[in-house]
Amino acid sequence: MSQSKQAILRKYGISAQQRVSSGMEAEVYALPDGTVLKLYDGTANLASLAVLRQFYASLQGYDVGYALPYIVSVAQEGAFCITIERHLPGVPMASTMANLAPADMERLMQTYLSAVLALHSIPMPPEVRQYKLFDEHGLSLRIHGNWHTFLTRWLAQKTAAIAPNFQRDVSDFAVKLTQLIDLLAQPYTGVHCLVHGDFFPGNLLVNQHHEVTALLDFGLFTLWGDPLFDVATAWVFFDMYDDLKADLRQRLLDVVLARLGEGVRGVLYRYVLIYSLLSANTYAPDCSDGHYRWCAANLNHQPYWDAMA
Repeated sequence: MSQSKQAILRKYGISAQQRVSSGMEAEVYALPDGTVLKLYDGTANLASLAVLRQFYASLQGYDVGYALPYIVSVAQEGAFCITIERHLPGVPMASTMANLAPADMERLMQTYLSAVLALHSIPMPPEVRQYKLFDEHGLSLRIHGNWHTFLTRWLAQKTAAIAPNFQRDVSDFAVKLTQLIDLLAQPYTGVHCLVHGDFFPGNLLVNQHHEVTALLDFGLFTLWGDPLFDVATAWVFFDMYDDLKADLRQRLLDVVLARLGEGVRGVLYRYVLIYSLLSANTYAPDCSDGHYRWCAANLNHQPYWDAMA
């Protein structure tokens, strides 16, 4: 541990033994008053954390049946950013999935779907100026068009940056992109509500009875828009890389369609394809990682394009 990090922990009266988790973005330490301290080592800036704090505060009046994050304070400590946040109870749903019996897995999928649908009881406030929570380029300003217009602008920005990769790795890429853009040219007439954007079992906390207790980590893909965007991505994120080898993508799709109806299938496929285009270089700008390959595989899955609506 660096001396600067040790000095910060001493300032806040924390020992290394109080660390409860360490992720890609932050280390998390338990504080005696029931809150937690998150220590960001160059993975966040004060301005973005202040936006997140304000956003979380705006969610506190809604009851979705589980806890949502709340940031008490943000601070800069040298090269580090610090947040003090409400402690959220539970363990990641992902840590409970490996040894579930088939019947228990079916119940867990129902619980998971209910949790993502519950989040969509939070409507877009009329004063919100943009569809995307973090939008440094102003792509999502509502004055520039509807939800579909925003997605079209975002797709144009992202695909321009990595078009050579897609042209190499995705069959008939230009034709497919045109197909998507043509669909998005139709005005969006649905509701606008909160879209987490990274809803997956690692960000969902549960208790010993597999009841959902909290949802973590809004951020890069958090949006105000079509709730089916969250349903679609939550579906393919459930066992994203098929780690459990249990055909969970198809099984969860069956659960979703049984609940929401066959009519949403094509829209779910559309949003999976859109997400695959938008996120392909999120973790590796040169598209050299497994996430890019996952995105390309989705884009090469012809049944999604054939049934897309």
